[in-house]
Amino acid sequence: MKKSRLILLISIVLFITLLALPAVFTQKGSEMYGLAVFLLGWADLSGDGTSWLANPILLFSWIFLLVKQPKIAAFLGLCSVGMALYYLTETEITVNEAGHKYPITSYGFGYYLWLASCATMFVGSLLLLRSKPENLFEVRK
Repeated sequence: MKKSRLILLISIVLFITLLALPAVFTQKGSEMYGLAVFLLGWADLSGDGTSWLANPILLFSWIFLLVKQPKIAAFLGLCSVGMALYYLTETEITVNEAGHKYPITSYGFGYYLWLASCATMFVGSLLLLRSKPENLFEVRK
């Protein structure tokens, strides 16, 4: 299996796995699973929820790695890591479709898998760039 495909597979598997795990715990004693956070996260885009944008950025990183553009994939991977880390500064989360918000008390394993999925794309793309031999002065015949 190609290195780029393996990096992509690991990142996607981490992302899919996080959807089934608790990602955020709230003050009311409830937990929000990754899928619920993913589906409701866009609703906070006008407020503190800008870190949800790490998801589409990560998706574009996957696409650019698929089309063999590791430089762009690495840049987007770095952006998604930054956005995912920014989530730690948010104080509350939307918990339902009605827009009710509860304070965040802690983060679950799902959050850390999300961060790992983003970091896998960034680090993996950097490793691909580093291992890629560049023969700038080679003349093709």
